[in-house]
Amino acid sequence: MDGDAPWRGLGETLLVTAVSAVLPGMAHLRAGRVRTGTALLLSYTLALSGLVLAAGRLWSALVDAAVRPDRLAGLVLGCVALAGLWTLLIVHSYVVLRPGGLAWSLRFVGGAAVAVICALAALPPLTVAHYGTLQRDLLDRVFPGRDPAPAALPSTSPGAAPPPPTAPPAAEEPPVLPPRLDVLLIGADADVTRPGLRTDSMTVASIDTRTGRTLLLGLPRNLQRVPVWSGRGHVPFPPEELLNAVYALGNARPGVLAGGDGRRVRDPGAELLKRTVGHILGRPVPYYAMVDMRSFRELVDAMGGVRVCVGRPVPVPREQIPRGRLKRGCQRLSGREALWYGRSRTGSDDYDRMARQKCLMWAIARQARPLPVLRGFQRLSRTVTRSVSTDLPRGMLPELVRLAGRVRGAEVAGLQFVPPLIRTGDPDYRAIRRMTARAVAASQNGSANAADLHMLGKSCA
Repeated sequence: MDGDAPWRGLGETLLVTAVSAVLPGMAHLRAGRVRTGTALLLSYTLALSGLVLAAGRLWSALVDAAVRPDRLAGLVLGCVALAGLWTLLIVHSYVVLRPGGLAWSLRFVGGAAVAVICALAALPPLTVAHYGTLQRDLLDRVFPGRDPAPAALPSTSPGAAPPPPTAPPAAEEPPVLPPRLDVLLIGADADVTRPGLRTDSMTVASIDTRTGRTLLLGLPRNLQRVPVWSGRGHVPFPPEELLNAVYALGNARPGVLAGGDGRRVRDPGAELLKRTVGHILGRPVPYYAMVDMRSFRELVDAMGGVRVCVGRPVPVPREQIPRGRLKRGCQRLSGREALWYGRSRTGSDDYDRMARQKCLMWAIARQARPLPVLRGFQRLSRTVTRSVSTDLPRGMLPELVRLAGRVRGAEVAGLQFVPPLIRTGDPDYRAIRRMTARAVAASQNGSANAADLHMLGKSCA
């Protein structure tokens, strides 16, 4: 029995040490250090109670910090410091209780056990610190630090009212969301069988920032007689060339951008396309966001897939999906299936594909949830850093996060400029501007149904 006493004493010490990792101060109370133990336990209880009472505000603060690099840096340092302090507390709890005169083998066992307890206690804050580092890197790489210089307003044509001018935000103040935010969403698609990059999906998301009501204005990639707009004037462009060639023109000839902006912007091709689309629609489009469609499937997989109602079977290459089609009906699509749902033109055309892409955008906006995103965060961070490009400034992100919540619960309408609404070979751009103005007004007033726009909540459900 006497030979078992050291083992029992060590076991009891390790048990109380493990409890102290969850309830700091218990080891010190057991060792007779009442003042220290009481202070530790009381401080921990008060801190935990404060966190519970402020749980709602704490979550909001964490979401806000997640899009602010300076606060992320503070969060990372705080988590590392917390892990270090917690480790020291556990080691000290063991030291004040450790029986004297232990053999070297028992000291080794005790040290190893304490190291395991320390590692388990430090893992949560160090994981948060790791995620914070990844998020900060993502923000630095993807989002510019300053609001880009606003593009010149599109010129107006006879019969179209000029869009209201918008004053640029002060340089020293963080960007503030305007009453209506217009962002060009670009789906870029490169292929080993063809040089360069094609912008096969071009949609302007026009969002009422007060209500979250959103209008998706879709332009077909095969639009011809394109009035390419530099920001101050037209750029010569062959009439037979398609809208999806404007991006390549901007990258090949960045000097066509007005005011020498080609040397200052992140992506001259996206900038020229953004200005041209704003000119076509007759309203300023100050921002763009571009996603490489080959990486799109990774984004969908990282959020746990997306549930889509497929109106009719969609043929897909068998080397992509073995069964060769997406069956009709509501189903959860993997990243690869979602990519081909939005890409396939077999047995259909560009305009059917545009309609499916709008439904895919609507579904992703509705279904993105924090928990699946957190589970796939590491892969999602790498994918976004590699495949997403935008000129939305970092300073606007806190407001955009709050706006995303309003968009998720609001109606989303769509207007596609496709036949028979327009002729893609010889579009009536004045008519496009008039239809855009009416659609924006209807969405703004909450009368999108009366304007015969496609309500994505009905057509995509």
